[in-house]
Amino acid sequence: MTTDFEHIKIVAFDDKATYKTDPSSALVNAVLKLSSSAPAEWAEYFNQRWEQHFYMMKRNAYVSGDRLETYCVPNELQNLIVEFNKIISETNTAYAQYWAQKQHEAAQKAAAEAAERENLAKIKSGLKFD
Repeated sequence: MTTDFEHIKIVAFDDKATYKTDPSSALVNAVLKLSSSAPAEWAEYFNQRWEQHFYMMKRNAYVSGDRLETYCVPNELQNLIVEFNKIISETNTAYAQYWAQKQHEAAQKAAAEAAERENLAKIKSGLKFD
């Protein structure tokens, strides 16, 4: 039941999914592919941390599924990736702690349920019906 959380990272720039919303602007909605689909809690943490992160050339960005999307000039991507990686590292650390806690809670619950089933089995074996 317990599995380790696999850290998420940026693995590619998806130029085919990148698009412009305003043809007269140099800005694009750039799509970066993540190594796996981010769990909802992971994405929420990343999005909140990015909102709070101070960076002079900061652009809007968010994670959804296996994508990190940002509204930027394409030439800014390399610098943004460096900043995204900082927040991704923080997010992986925080989520790994959250995941470990959830796994620990699930193991405790399973152990408590097993103890209760064992107790019920003992009671059952001692019951007399006649």
